Amino acid sequence: METGILDEYELRLNKIRRLIEHKELDAALITSTDSIFYLTGFRYQPFERPFFLVVRPEGDLVFVTPRLEAENVAAIPLQHRILEYTEYPAPKGETFLDALAQVIGEHDVIAVEPSMPAELMQALEHFFPMVEPLVERLRLVKSPYEISRIERAARFCDLGLRMVMDAARIGTSIQGGYDRIPELRNAIVEGEGKFDQHTSSIWLGVWAAPFSAQPHRFPEPTDIFGEGPNVGLSFLRVNGYSAETERTFFLHRTSGDQAAVFATMLAARNIAYDMLRPGVSGHEVDHKVKSFLRSEGFGGNLLHRTGHGIGMAGHEGPWLAEGSDDILQENMLISVEPGIYWHGQGGYRHSDTVLITADGYRKLTDFPSDLDSMTLV
Repeated sequence: METGILDEYELRLNKIRRLIEHKELDAALITSTDSIFYLTGFRYQPFERPFFLVVRPEGDLVFVTPRLEAENVAAIPLQHRILEYTEYPAPKGETFLDALAQVIGEHDVIAVEPSMPAELMQALEHFFPMVEPLVERLRLVKSPYEISRIERAARFCDLGLRMVMDAARIGTSIQGGYDRIPELRNAIVEGEGKFDQHTSSIWLGVWAAPFSAQPHRFPEPTDIFGEGPNVGLSFLRVNGYSAETERTFFLHRTSGDQAAVFATMLAARNIAYDMLRPGVSGHEVDHKVKSFLRSEGFGGNLLHRTGHGIGMAGHEGPWLAEGSDDILQENMLISVEPGIYWHGQGGYRHSDTVLITADGYRKLTDFPSDLDSMTLV
């Protein structure tokens, strides 16, 4: 285990305990794999077997686990207790509900996560659980440890995007970029000492025009590069922490219209960057960016918000979106990625991983963004 990581987990656990106390709750039942990893460093795949971390304002952590996982849980280097249940399904008296009843009283006020499956929520209804995004709230603001991990992931994002773009040629398929994934994985192993398959992933995507106008279409390896705006994305999770770099690029000299739309996309990004600082609302950032794009005649070419939070997950709060009530704080991490899209022609979008600082922001990804650099001829 990394030096100092136990102190990090203790800090996070103390924060959630104080939050539970502030909410006047007796306990929180943590069930999502990311939340449990965030609080304890424990990695597991529950499949159909429910797994609970029970946190109270005081006292030991309690893990309610299928017997299959008990030996693994015992190795967690934090003070904790384990309650086993036999299996799922299990006979009466040996189920996860029977185990939970040993640590949750009938009058306890408990919180569960918004991500809890409806089937599990229904099974717990006799506990009258309240839905509270406790861990999600803690994850909004990153610690120095988390920032350092995301910054390292960001460097590999830049490397991955460079690999994708270096492989791009008019008339060839986008498969060339995918073929670089093993090379990027090896670079991560060399730089980080490991690539934990349970908490790491590599997504090198490229949308060749005109499919770049469909940013959530899964690119097909047989898609062929032609003329128009292409969008390359390096979207990584490196040993638990995520980052992204995305760029619009061309494999030919741009037309006047293409250059103008590209410039408008850059101007929209700059509006967002000029607003980034603690105390600014995510709603206002997105509203100002979209108001500009609408005023430029692109109101019918918008598909999504200006940005989202980045941390353990590639998409998490805070949200830079009209209607969001998130307020930016120092040490939040976000993407900035307003886009312009023409069905049948292509899309224009850059994205970076950005840290909110005490007086503004700092980009953790460092990739060229100007038109000359993004014209690969």
